[in-house]
Amino acid sequence: MASSSRHKCKNNPDSFCYICGVYTLSRQRRNITSFVKRAYIAYFGIPLDDQDKKWSPHIVCHNCEEMLRDWTKGKRKGLPFAIPMVWREPQDHTTDCYFCMVNTKGVGKKSRQTLSYPSIPSAMRPVPHSDRLPPPVFSGFAFPDDGETKLEREEIVEMEYQKTDTESESEDSSRETKVTVQQFNQSELNDLVRDLDLPKQAAELLASRLKEKQVLDQSVKVSFFRKREELLLPYFSVENKLVYCNDIPGLDGQLGISSYDPGEWRLFLDSSKRSLKYVLLHNGNVYGAVPVGHSTVLKEQHDDIRIVMDLLGYHDHNWIICVDLKMVSFLLGQQKGYTKFPCYLCMWDSRAREKHWIQKE
Repeated sequence: MASSSRHKCKNNPDSFCYICGVYTLSRQRRNITSFVKRAYIAYFGIPLDDQDKKWSPHIVCHNCEEMLRDWTKGKRKGLPFAIPMVWREPQDHTTDCYFCMVNTKGVGKKSRQTLSYPSIPSAMRPVPHSDRLPPPVFSGFAFPDDGETKLEREEIVEMEYQKTDTESESEDSSRETKVTVQQFNQSELNDLVRDLDLPKQAAELLASRLKEKQVLDQSVKVSFFRKREELLLPYFSVENKLVYCNDIPGLDGQLGISSYDPGEWRLFLDSSKRSLKYVLLHNGNVYGAVPVGHSTVLKEQHDDIRIVMDLLGYHDHNWIICVDLKMVSFLLGQQKGYTKFPCYLCMWDSRAREKHWIQKE
């Protein structure tokens, strides 16, 4: 996820059970052991994957672990559900993040039962048993019982791999096996370059190396990154020493934003010793920041701010403005100056505090 990858979830993914998806208190959390993995495969028929992903839980709750243990011992008919939680990478932190949408603030042992859990594309809730999905009958693990040591398990796995390799070699001797490599297309390569935050030269070098390894589609152009800004140039103009966006709805469309609503965006402006910057921020943080103005000459002064606002067409969009305290004084009409104790009511423009309440001009 482009935007989800740059933000932190409200809740730690390891606070939720991988199997049932329920919020779990710290004393009820259990690590995913070899027994849990084998019992998971035996019950659901699928491996317990995604343990190398940051967006997936890496623990199970005490209840799920004990229910699996009782099922393997014949003390329990099964779990309450036939299909466990299905985890996928979320697309954003607002509408498709399980760990952000569950409100766990102030939740304790008693109030934990009142939590509501969404079923979304990135985290689909468990499916209960039915006539079509009856509880399975335990018939054994894929590995020997827990009495076997870790070394013995590894030896069994190694023997299975050797057996598989031997069979593969015998098959290769009779016929040639063709291996299909999944290649990057232009869109996927662009996403990779964006996620790695690579400049032009580094992006072109990466594409060239991947081309040599034959992992790029034939339609991919290595030289694409030399002129990757050309698609955005028509939406920007230069006037009064300011580079600004002349078509904000069109720019949003080019960036993949389906519809532009000024009420969903706020204008952030700030300056440093080197430049003055204007950026649009989405209220829900579903989309990334959109730069709309930049200047290395203009400063945070009344005349310069007025020029920028007019060029951006602020009165046509009427965004909410996000600024620091100095800019608040500007927008409220206070006289310019670096006052130590500014007061926008009396419009005082001096550091002489002893005359603060007695001198008008």
